Formats: sequence, C-alpha cells, structure tokens
Amino acid sequence: MEAILTSKPHIVVIPWPVTSHMIPIVDIGCLLASHGAPVTIITPPASAELVRSRMDRAGQGAAAGITVATVPFPSAEAGLPEGCERLDQVPSPDLVPKFFDANNLFGEAVARRCRRLTAPSCVVAGMCNTWAHGLARELGAPCFIFHGFGAFALLCCEYLNTHRPHEAVASLDELFDVPVLPPFEFKFARRQLPLQFLPSRSISIKEHSIRELREFEMAVDGIVVNTFEELEHGSVARLAAATGKAVLAVGPVSLCGSPGDLDSRADADEARRCMAWLDAKKACKSSVLYVSFGSAGRMPPEQLMELGAALVSCPWPVLWVIKGADTLPDDVEKWLRNNTDADGLPESQCLAVRGWAPQVAILEHPAVGGFLTHCGWGSTLESVAAGVPMATWPFTAEQFLNEKVIVDVLGIGVSVGVMMPTEGVLRGEKSRCGEAKVEVGTEQVIRALEKLMDGGADGDGRRNKVQELKDKAKAALEDGGSSYMNLEKLIHCDFVLCSCCHQAVPPNKKNEFRMAVGVDGPIVVGF
Repeated sequence: MEAILTSKPHIVVIPWPVTSHMIPIVDIGCLLASHGAPVTIITPPASAELVRSRMDRAGQGAAAGITVATVPFPSAEAGLPEGCERLDQVPSPDLVPKFFDANNLFGEAVARRCRRLTAPSCVVAGMCNTWAHGLARELGAPCFIFHGFGAFALLCCEYLNTHRPHEAVASLDELFDVPVLPPFEFKFARRQLPLQFLPSRSISIKEHSIRELREFEMAVDGIVVNTFEELEHGSVARLAAATGKAVLAVGPVSLCGSPGDLDSRADADEARRCMAWLDAKKACKSSVLYVSFGSAGRMPPEQLMELGAALVSCPWPVLWVIKGADTLPDDVEKWLRNNTDADGLPESQCLAVRGWAPQVAILEHPAVGGFLTHCGWGSTLESVAAGVPMATWPFTAEQFLNEKVIVDVLGIGVSVGVMMPTEGVLRGEKSRCGEAKVEVGTEQVIRALEKLMDGGADGDGRRNKVQELKDKAKAALEDGGSSYMNLEKLIHCDFVLCSCCHQAVPPNKKNEFRMAVGVDGPIVVGF
C-alpha cells in the first residue's frame, strides 16, 4: 500500500477560551515545543498574556519553538460586552449562549488564519471548539481533542453517553451505578454529573451546543489527556477501548516548568506575599493547609462563613485563596478583615489571598502539607505532582467524578462530604445573599481537615502514596517515560490518516483497515 508522507511536524493548538482549560493546553504546547516540534498556539488577543506567561514559565527552550497567533474574538458581534473573550469573563448566565455563538464565529476567523500558516501535521483543539475537526480535515491533518478532564472522568462520560443511566432515575438525587473501573464501585446522583448530562433547564448551555460537542468527540482522531499512565492506567486503556480512538496521556503538564518557578503574573504583590509568608513557615515542614477552589470557584457568602470559621480555628497555618472577594456582602468582608491576615505578616495563622495566587509554586513549597480543593483536574494533577494529599470539596462539572479517583481509587485524599454542587455561571444560577442553603457546617469541615493534616496511620498512608505518585509523575515526563513517549507519538505519529475517509489508523493496522473499509487508494501519514 502506498503511503504519502506530509512535511515535518507542525502542531497547531487551539485552546477553548476559559482560563482553567487554557493553562493545561498551553502547557501541552510548551511540552511539545520542548521536544523540538514547531507549535502555533491560536488565541484571542485578551488571552495572549496568559499564553505567554505559561511560555515564560516553561523556559526559553520551549518558548523558542512556539508562535502565538492572535485572532480577534467577535464579542460585540455576538452580543457580548466588548473584551469578553474568555468564558470565565462572561458577566451573566444569560450570555453564555452568546459566548458559544461568538466562539463559532471565532472558528471562521481561525480557519482563515490557518489557511495562511505552514500546513499543520496535527491540530489539538479544546473541547468546545467543535469547528476544529472540519478545519483539520480541510488542512489534511488529524484532529485531537483536549477536554481538560482526566481519563477516569472521560471514561465515565463515555459510559453515560452510551448507556444513559442518568435518564432512568426518578430524581436528581437518586444514586445510580457507573461501573467503569472494576473492582471499584461508583454511585453518582444526576446533579453530580458534568453539565452536559444535566436536564437542559438546569444549565445555560443550549442543547444544540451539547449535541455539537458530542459529535466533535466522536469525529476526532484521538484524545490528549493531562494525566500519566502510572496514575490512571486502567482508565486510559479502557477509554481507548470504549472510544476506539488513540488516547495519549501526556501529563502532568504543570511540570513543564522548573520546580518552584513562578509565571509572569507572580510579579503581583499578592504572589510575593504568599511566597514570603510560606518561607516564614517552612521551619515546620508540611504544616500549612492550602485552600483554593479554582479560577472560578465562588461559594455563597453563608457557606463561605462556615468554611472560614473552620479555617481560623485550625491549629495549622492556613493560606486561603478567595475568589470573588470584591463582591462579598459587607458583614462577610468585615469578618474577613477581623479574622484573617491580608498583609502576609510572618506570625499570622490565616493568610487570605483575594484573587490569583501562584498555585503550583505554593503546592511545591516544603511548608505545605495539605490542600483543600474543588477537585478540578488541573488542581488535582498539580497536587499529585507536588506530593500533597487533598481534602475534597467538589463544586461542579466533572469534579464529583474526580473526587472518586482521589479518595477511593488512589487513596490520597479525604472527602469533606459534599453532596450538592455549588452554583456557577454555567449552571445558570446566581448567588443571592440570604437565599443559599449551607450544606457543610464548620464542624464537618474541621473533622475532614483533621484527617487530612494528621489522620494517624491512615494519614501516613495517604502521604506515602502521594509521594510515590509524585516520583512517578516526574519520571513519566523524563526521557523514556510514558508521557514523554506519548508526546513523541503526537509529534512523530504512530498513526496514519486515511485519505479516503480521514480516519486515524495505527500504522501496523493499515492493511487490515484498507480491507475492512474497501479502500484501495493511499493512506496519508498524518504527521
């Protein structure tokens, strides 16, 4: 069979424009560039600074191989406020559908730009850039999707899409089985699932957008996952079998920078205060509790007060990142001023950071011994890579799925016991002071944190396990490691692209594939 080779590798990376997705996919671009592959990252102008900050963190060796191509994002054209170019900048749930409309228009502009680029050997696109598959086909390149989820969560989603057990339950709270990773048993309520599996009235994403996402998932040639095989081997293998697609585990991508490095945003006073405060605590190794709920994690004020009461009563020093602090009611703001430290005084017990904090550097600091997290997959991998055990407080999206991996599968975390998701922009709900129910009380939080930071023999076991995974995470990205080799596969391609039906095929299966689909013509090597 004749094979037609394309030119040398050139990877085009198109992030889905939301901060929590952009950071890991740009880190993947940096890792690919560090392997010597030319990479073009396409982004709206407002996100270019974020992209370049990740490149700076990765170092000159990676940054030199990356071109950042900015393409105007049609915010105003779609009815959004001017400059609203990332989903986490959308000011109201009602505007989320308009953001999806704007992103589709953005795809048309990206296509025009890509036609002027050196032909890509592969396109890696964020999960809601559903137009990227058609663009990749037009350019003669395979298309890989990046969700930002781990392999276990993706495996659960594939099961839910195929078997639809969530549609048979009588209520949003009824538990049902998701038997994807024996011998473990997993039960979820429908309200704990990713947004695309909730009733349409519960979210602000339109049904046609969800259908397009699923069609995109089914059409792509492969899946790039921020994980490593030693962490999720069973899930990676089962996901590949369930989807029939190449699944490349290339993480933890947060390790693309040198240990302890801060990205350019760390010039902010807050970041300097964080690191100086931690330095003052490092005499007591692993004594600090770090608390953060991600780039978009905002609690209702009443729940935040219950959490705060637990944190200020802790016997351990606490570094608490609070998002949306500028919108808190006056009484909550006054309580924070009276009970926490905003100045980074070395002797303080609870440093409250309002806004952004250098999370990777914080987790890698030797003073940090535990992480209270929302279970976002990026944060989970960063904690694993730093060897820090977790207490889990999932908010939304796939975070309840991730909690099962942390607590039940890996045994490196303690559940706070949250059963209900927290409202957020994509859920179409707004926080109103006095109307939100407090689900988790102060004492419940304290009990979970005591298990995390002490925990006796069980606590020692969690710490030992996460330290072993830290070592394996580092080895995965070193020369010859599992993630290193998967990055090489993405660059040099152990896959081929059929020139007739455009399906990706392993090279050693070309003849079988040709016979199965009745193709006599050439198969084009994708890259």
